[in-house]
Amino acid sequence: MDQIGNLELSWAQGYSGGKANYIDKDVICYLCGHNIKFVAEDGAETVFNFPGEGVGPFAAHSLSRCFAVAEQCLNPKIYVFVYPTFRKLSILENGAKLEYSQLFFSSSDFLCSLSGIPEFELTLWNFQNGSKLCTFALSRENIPTSLSFNPGNWRQLCVTTEKTISMLTIEQSDKYYVMQPSVVQFGKFNWPYNRRVRLPPTDPDIEEEDERDREIPTRASTRMTRYTVDVPKAAKAGLVGEMAEQLDDIQDQTDRVKPVSQIWTPIGDLYIGCKGGQLIKVDGETHKAQVIYYPPKVPDTPGSRMSSAGIQRESMVDMKQPVEDVSDMLLEGSVNCIGLHKRGLYCAGTDGTVRLVDVKSSDVNIIEKCHIGVPVTSMAFSPSYRHLVLGSSHGTLHLYEPGAPDSLKLLKDLHHGLFVGISCLPGNEHCVTAREGGELQVWSIDKGHLVSSYNVGVPVFSIACSPMLHVCALGTAGGFIYYLDLTNVEEPRLIQGVKVYEGPVMQLVYQDEGRYLLSASEEGHIFIIDGRATENFKPLAHTETCMEDAKGEIQAVTTYTDAKNTMSVVVTHNTSGNKRMGANCLTTFEVSDDVMRDLRYNCNSLKYDFKDKSIKKVSVKLAVPSYGAAISEGNTMFTMAQNNKAVQQHTLPRLEELPKDLRKFRLEPVSEFQGHQLPGGRVLLSPHHKWLATYGADGSVLLRTIGQMDKTVCITPHDYRIGGVKCMAFGEDSQNIFTTGYDGVLTCYSWNPPLTGRSYTPTGSGKAKSAIEAARAKKSRLMTSQKEENEHLANMADWTPEDIMRPSSDKIPPMSREEKEKVKRDEALERDEIYKTPTPVPEPDATWLQVQELESFKEEDKQYADVKKNLRVSIRDMRRTLQSMLKNNETLPEIEQLNRHEFDLDIEEQLRLQAEADQEVERVREEIEFENLAKMYLREMIKRECWDDMVVKGRAVQAFNSNLEVSNFPMRERLPETVKLIEKVTKRRQVEIAEAKALDDRHIPMPKRKARKELIETTSKPAPTTADDELGEGEDDEGREQPSTTGSLVADTIGAQYGGGSELFYSQFELHSREQKINQIVLLEDAIYRIKQVFNKDFDELFIKKEQEIGKIKEKNKRIRKIIADLDLAEEVIEPSMGVAEKPETLLTVEDDEVKVERYYTPEQRKAIEKKEKEEEERRARERGDNQRERALNQMMGGVLEIKKEDELKKDVPKPAFMTQKDENDWSEEEQKLAKDYEKKVKDLQEEREKYRKQLETELRKNQSLIQEGMAGFDEMLNTVFMKKIKVMMVIYQEELKILRLRYSLLVEEELETRESELNRLVEHKKHLKTLATQAVMETRKNVDNYREQYDILLAEDKVMDKAFKREFNDVSAVQQDQLYRLFKRRPRALKITRGEGDNITLPNPFADRPSTARQNAQSKAYMDQAMDDLDKQSNCPEGVEPQVWERLCMYRRQKVENENLLKLRAHILAEMQQFQQKRQEEDDQLKNDIDSIGEQLNKLRDDRTRFNLNLEVQLLLKQGQVEVDAGSFIHDYKDSALIHRNVVEDLNGTIKQLGESKIASMVESKDFRKGIIQLEWEHKKMLMVIEDLQNKMKDVQFMKVTREIQLFLNSPDYEGRKSEEVGKLELTILQQKRIHEKTLDDKNKSLRDLERTIKQKENDNEQLLKELEDLNVSVHERRHIEQVNADRRSDAGSEKRYQEIVQRRKLVDLAKAQAQEVAVLRAEVERLRMRTFPALVQVEH
Repeated sequence: MDQIGNLELSWAQGYSGGKANYIDKDVICYLCGHNIKFVAEDGAETVFNFPGEGVGPFAAHSLSRCFAVAEQCLNPKIYVFVYPTFRKLSILENGAKLEYSQLFFSSSDFLCSLSGIPEFELTLWNFQNGSKLCTFALSRENIPTSLSFNPGNWRQLCVTTEKTISMLTIEQSDKYYVMQPSVVQFGKFNWPYNRRVRLPPTDPDIEEEDERDREIPTRASTRMTRYTVDVPKAAKAGLVGEMAEQLDDIQDQTDRVKPVSQIWTPIGDLYIGCKGGQLIKVDGETHKAQVIYYPPKVPDTPGSRMSSAGIQRESMVDMKQPVEDVSDMLLEGSVNCIGLHKRGLYCAGTDGTVRLVDVKSSDVNIIEKCHIGVPVTSMAFSPSYRHLVLGSSHGTLHLYEPGAPDSLKLLKDLHHGLFVGISCLPGNEHCVTAREGGELQVWSIDKGHLVSSYNVGVPVFSIACSPMLHVCALGTAGGFIYYLDLTNVEEPRLIQGVKVYEGPVMQLVYQDEGRYLLSASEEGHIFIIDGRATENFKPLAHTETCMEDAKGEIQAVTTYTDAKNTMSVVVTHNTSGNKRMGANCLTTFEVSDDVMRDLRYNCNSLKYDFKDKSIKKVSVKLAVPSYGAAISEGNTMFTMAQNNKAVQQHTLPRLEELPKDLRKFRLEPVSEFQGHQLPGGRVLLSPHHKWLATYGADGSVLLRTIGQMDKTVCITPHDYRIGGVKCMAFGEDSQNIFTTGYDGVLTCYSWNPPLTGRSYTPTGSGKAKSAIEAARAKKSRLMTSQKEENEHLANMADWTPEDIMRPSSDKIPPMSREEKEKVKRDEALERDEIYKTPTPVPEPDATWLQVQELESFKEEDKQYADVKKNLRVSIRDMRRTLQSMLKNNETLPEIEQLNRHEFDLDIEEQLRLQAEADQEVERVREEIEFENLAKMYLREMIKRECWDDMVVKGRAVQAFNSNLEVSNFPMRERLPETVKLIEKVTKRRQVEIAEAKALDDRHIPMPKRKARKELIETTSKPAPTTADDELGEGEDDEGREQPSTTGSLVADTIGAQYGGGSELFYSQFELHSREQKINQIVLLEDAIYRIKQVFNKDFDELFIKKEQEIGKIKEKNKRIRKIIADLDLAEEVIEPSMGVAEKPETLLTVEDDEVKVERYYTPEQRKAIEKKEKEEEERRARERGDNQRERALNQMMGGVLEIKKEDELKKDVPKPAFMTQKDENDWSEEEQKLAKDYEKKVKDLQEEREKYRKQLETELRKNQSLIQEGMAGFDEMLNTVFMKKIKVMMVIYQEELKILRLRYSLLVEEELETRESELNRLVEHKKHLKTLATQAVMETRKNVDNYREQYDILLAEDKVMDKAFKREFNDVSAVQQDQLYRLFKRRPRALKITRGEGDNITLPNPFADRPSTARQNAQSKAYMDQAMDDLDKQSNCPEGVEPQVWERLCMYRRQKVENENLLKLRAHILAEMQQFQQKRQEEDDQLKNDIDSIGEQLNKLRDDRTRFNLNLEVQLLLKQGQVEVDAGSFIHDYKDSALIHRNVVEDLNGTIKQLGESKIASMVESKDFRKGIIQLEWEHKKMLMVIEDLQNKMKDVQFMKVTREIQLFLNSPDYEGRKSEEVGKLELTILQQKRIHEKTLDDKNKSLRDLERTIKQKENDNEQLLKELEDLNVSVHERRHIEQVNADRRSDAGSEKRYQEIVQRRKLVDLAKAQAQEVAVLRAEVERLRMRTFPALVQVEH
């Protein structure tokens, strides 16, 4: 293939909104994929194919007319080219290891590059000679958002990130360059560069702390003292090094401005645009910055939405309320691109509007605006600043002339979105592309111009152009295939649309001659569609590409048509589900003319699905997964392997050659050839099937001939980092290759294009001719059919998609077909009729396959109509039988009735519903089990943490008669480590005490030692008072305050009284070291533990007492219940019990009565319960049998073993029988005697019962009083323990407060250590910098001395040259020598760059007054050369001087001038070097001062640390009345307090009291006197107000007006009669007006009825006219078609004349109408003026 020739880039199109710059006065350049595109303002285009490896950042220099491009590879290089020759100017190397992120030019000869990961370094280059000058490392935390040189001073740069703004100054010492940073300041304080300065917040209303306040430490050593320790926040956090410096940024939660763009001013100031719409101005000299503009807040911003086309849409609410124009504001994203002009600052951004901002005044105003309609991502001025180019991410380039808002010009509109495909139209003149958004674009092949575009309005997934017609087919996301007529490429039109899939159309492939179109989707269907317009592009048949066991996604479709016009189709698809693995299955079939002639025979049904046998369909699996496919003659197929990326050649098997079991068969490749470097890609054959092209994700395209597969031609049109090549197409004659990539770029490569001056090789010429001849033969073969199809195509009307394709949300969805059928079916069932399913009608959005299915259903209905009718009748009879059975079932008894489900004949449905219910039950059961398991785990965790691990369980004791409750202290078991630590501290402390005692005894004499021993013994005895001492807390017998916590001044402590005493505590005045504080904390924690233990013992005793008390109460309650039962009383029995708080273990077990729901038993549990109940019932039955013991007891002793008194009293005296049988008069004497005995016995029994009752009542009250006394006694004990608990908690809190203070002091010590280590690190860092600075100073001083020596030598040589003039010209006379010397001293005047007064206004360039240094030097040099040439002219030679002498003088003078210029240059360089040396010396001195300052901080910190350790804090216990300090919000602040004796306060209070009493007496006397004065003043004011009131009344009487009404009332004798007469007249008037109104209303109703009749008549006339109008429209359209056909055949000479006459007549008619209207207006005005002169007579009624 490489023998044919070379593939060269012909053109490229694509723009994604990247940086677009001017490179010449009217030429714009930008990146276009792997190329650089140059577009002139007049539309001329040039493309440059970058020769490097990958394309990185790009920059252009408009003054030098050169551009720089960086590679994108390892160790990338920067290439600098000259425009327009594209000569390679220089190559810049070793500036980055992996990548460059940005490039930007200065206005002179310098280029700055920013490297990416991992260096993030700024590198300064001299691009003229390719030398690297210096580098500067940036922070790796924030990626720079913008960088630029100062156009007026190349030594200044600005770098902005999202969090910082930095200014860099380039300092030079001869050939040594250095970048020195300086921080941009916000506010009044100047910070050094290494200090992080925050950017201002986005909200100006946020009150932010001063920058200096962030360095002020806030940690105080204690709140009880005046002394504080200064500790910064980083030390508090324990951070050192880089993390300490980043702490402020980490803690900062304020939303701050984010710089995104910048521009310099001629005076060195800087404007910075922020992402949120803010504008920042930076002073170039002081580096002070301030925000000069804040955008309005969101509620103040007018509500508007911008569409992609730039149309402002408002809601109905917004339309009612007038809002301010958004374009008059700078909003978020509107300053992403800024540029400086002489008229102001131009801003643009995402809102699609260019605004000119007036920044000269104090207020930022919008003085010019132009709406573009697309977001602006790039903005650049032309070198003359007369044009502005605006680039957009939507693929557009606009030209704008500043100062002319209406001058916006669309330079390029390439649209945006990825390409989905590319194809060529017949004729080899145009190619067609489609983008994802539905944009169809037509390009010219020769120049690459965009001819036209058409948006179908829906997403597009595939594209194909017919080889026979100028028709393009688009596969959409909705399953439609759209056909567009491209006969007139400038006006594409949509002519047809067919829906073939429910999902997107992924593949579209035309047959070689365009007769058939093949489509494929994710569903696995391949449709064969007629590609001819005469057949209306109708689908013909379809087949499925699937294996027997699985379906897969189709990845490639390819066809080949042999000489017999048989089309072979190969489809590859993936069944693994992973698209990246490639296709693992292959399906091939053949479609011949014989098959297509008789589709009904070769298809399985009316759905037109091909029979596999008719099309010889074969589906096999590939041995190696592959990408793409291309079939050629001889059943040869080419694919790209997935495993080794090689190009594989397969031979497709025939049906008869395949084995019977295809599951084990794998199609193996025949041969393999060189492939691509990355997996993925496609394979494509040229139109004449001789060349094979492969392309893939590596961005390259490989071309080879079928006969020589090992020789390839490689091009790389796209970058593999973005995705490589997406699609590719051959030209019709294979001379052009078109590619599109994921970068949105379309490229065209040609074989040896004419502009390159190359030609084909002899071999290549023959192969190219064969491709061209094949295209010509194909064209001639299709010429006849193409002509017929084009004629039919031209007659096809435009097709518009139906509304169903674009559904709107406001439409109510209609009832579906299933719902309608259900309604009709239910109605038929209610009427007991036979329901017949209606003939199915396709839905409006039905696919072609669904329509064919419905057609097949109709055929089946016709074929089986009788059978269906019989089945419906049978079903109706069965339904009637079931209904009668149901009615009979309802009349049966309940026991005989059947359940409803038993009448259900659909057993399968029953089983299915039952299975679904079981599954749902199982799912719910599983969820509940998981929830229970989670709760059980949580319960176990809580129980283990809060109950099992507790040695002392937490419980409480509650009072009987009150809500008082006392709880114990839950305690965990001490860990072995804690016990060992306590033992260790205890032993250490004992050793320390023994050592201190030994040291004291060694230095104290024996008598003093004995006295001290006695003192220690007396003080070590426990205090006689208790915690409940009447003297109160913290006082001894003499009323003195005593310390109240452990480790205080003496051994007597309150803590010791509650079990927390110890001799091992340190005194609070001895806690200096860290070890002492830690030991004290351990001892205090042990004391708290012992205090809790002691209290818990008392609590346990109290708990036992309550249990005993409850037991006693229960015993008494038994007797009380017996008494209450005997006495038959309704009293309640007090039954105290333990609550949940007292017995928390009851919470761990759940009783059955606590569960309110019915318990669920498993079948096994139910069986066990039933067995147990059965056994219990048997036992009771046995007991109810013959029980001898119980029978004997009942017979012998009445059923009891002991006779009780109360039982006997319950028995009544038996009444004699005669008393009930006889009357009292019939009794005998004996019976009367027995009756008296009976009455006596009854009376005695009653008395005994009453006596026993009183006895029981007395016992009941006694027991109740005993219970109450016991409960009251226990409550008193509980109250005592409660008071003790309060004091114990007070003691514990005091000890815990001590622990907290000690831990706080330890924390402060750690902070001080951290701060000290940070300062030591800073010292070491500064010393390292100091060493480097000292070396730099020494080296700079050495260079300056050497350069000064060279300068002195040059200066001496210049002086020697001046002195040696006479020796050089000693051969001339003295007079001539003087003349020549004067001419030798003559110099041309220096160039003064001046400008006229009016030039500043006319030139739009803001930097015109300040040209760059390089331009000034170039102009000065050219002027000097010209001036020296003028001085060297022969006309300036004096008379008599020979020409040889004059030439020698000119040469000598030129040499002297060059030496002088060189001397000036060296002097300037020497001054720069001295200034550079001075700055290095200042840096060295500054570092020395920094080191000294850090040393001072270290010394101060050490002093503070020593003072902190010595300034101890003692905790005392004072009574509340003894604290005279005002309480704060929560805790007293004792910083400004003093501890004094009580007597001082009492004496002072007595003195204050005496003085107060005397002052009160004087105040009372003054009050009484003042009271009299105030009373007199009040009476005086009262009199004055009365006088004023009387005067006002007098004025009202004098100035009262008497109206006519008042006069009439006063003068008329019958005023009321007159008023009633007027009322009567008014009522008559009202009645008359009502009658007139009714009459008028009748007239109006009559007129209304007449108008309604007229309206109906007019409507009838309009309907008649509409019918006539339709006929006329048909006639007009027919006439128009006839005229269009005959338009080319006749001359149009008279049409123009007729058109002019019509226009002239129309204008005259309009003029006549206007004049008639004007005459009518004038007449109306005359009438109005005439009426004004008439008198008006008004009748007044009385």
